[in-house]
Amino acid sequence: MRRKRFQRGCLRKVKHGRKWVWLGKWYENGVAKSKVLGACAHNTEGAARAELNRILEPINRGAGLAWRPQDFRSYVQNVFLPQRRRKWKDSTDKTTTERLEAHLLPTFGDRQLPEITREELQRFLDQKAEGQLSKSVIDHLRWDMRTILKMAVDDGIIRANPAGSLVTPKVAKTLERPIMTKDQVQAALKVLDLRERVVFLFAVLVGMRPGEIFALRWKNVGPQMVSVMERVYRGLPDTPKTERGLRDAAVPPNMAADLQQWREISLDTSSDALVFPSERGTFMSRDNFLRRNIRGKLKEIGLGWVTFQVLRRTQASLGFQEGIDPKIGADQRGHAIGVSLDTYTKTDLATRLKAVSKLEQAFKEKLEVSVVGLPPSNGTALLR
Repeated sequence: MRRKRFQRGCLRKVKHGRKWVWLGKWYENGVAKSKVLGACAHNTEGAARAELNRILEPINRGAGLAWRPQDFRSYVQNVFLPQRRRKWKDSTDKTTTERLEAHLLPTFGDRQLPEITREELQRFLDQKAEGQLSKSVIDHLRWDMRTILKMAVDDGIIRANPAGSLVTPKVAKTLERPIMTKDQVQAALKVLDLRERVVFLFAVLVGMRPGEIFALRWKNVGPQMVSVMERVYRGLPDTPKTERGLRDAAVPPNMAADLQQWREISLDTSSDALVFPSERGTFMSRDNFLRRNIRGKLKEIGLGWVTFQVLRRTQASLGFQEGIDPKIGADQRGHAIGVSLDTYTKTDLATRLKAVSKLEQAFKEKLEVSVVGLPPSNGTALLR
């Protein structure tokens, strides 16, 4: 017996009498079938494809590929998300699902997948940019649509991916990513108590993520390093964000002394005890800790804008300015070197001025004093 195959059918634009119509063709039990699916003047190709898919739905059940829902909401909820969740961490799952439910499902949820066009997807991104949504969020939405519709292509629901060539609108706003100066870091350390100071140093000096800091246990604290083995996300324990997140992070001597002092006054320093527990001995909330214990004190000295993200960018940027090898810095923070340089590192004007001055000097040494067609003084004046 021949194996039953999944079929997409054939959709053609043909002339029927005086009118152009959409004609669908398929096979059922080995017999060729066809049906007029509507006039071209009143139905888009996507609508005709959706009608053909509805006809093929009972035929394709049990075929080489399982039947898939055709509307955007059902496909995302019943096909896309279950497949992706086999790979995603809980944090990725939560942030992506929230983004889909907030932006994509309200707009495209009831639409049939074959009806969605590139023009309306791009218009959707344009409207989000005009609505002051950040460039980062719009980039993620573009990636979401491209990935969802690519899977729909793989499942044979649509012929081509309409999101494949979408662009992020140039009017999308890029949020400022500030970093602290050395003087600001020193000023902050002076107003923080011991516990807050150690947490602050774990972020701005060691380069740890807040979830890693508040999941740290005493058994993973050594005299010169801490082993990052887990993190906490929204109150739940988890493994570090990436494979590189599993690491031994170095702790400098002066900070190690502060950490030892905190150990001596901590109520529970047993092996599995948290280094920074809440009053109930559970995981501390990073947002609550920042708001209640750090931000108020920093606000008094004009640093109320500081967040944990700012501290990690500061660690990367000041380390780069001090000549720390980018690879070493990336390993210390637990991410790839490309992320380290592109996302976290921000150079100051003095560093850039030093760089171009060094390049200018190199040009000056290589350039001959005489320039063809110009007096020697004019040729060298450009480099003075």
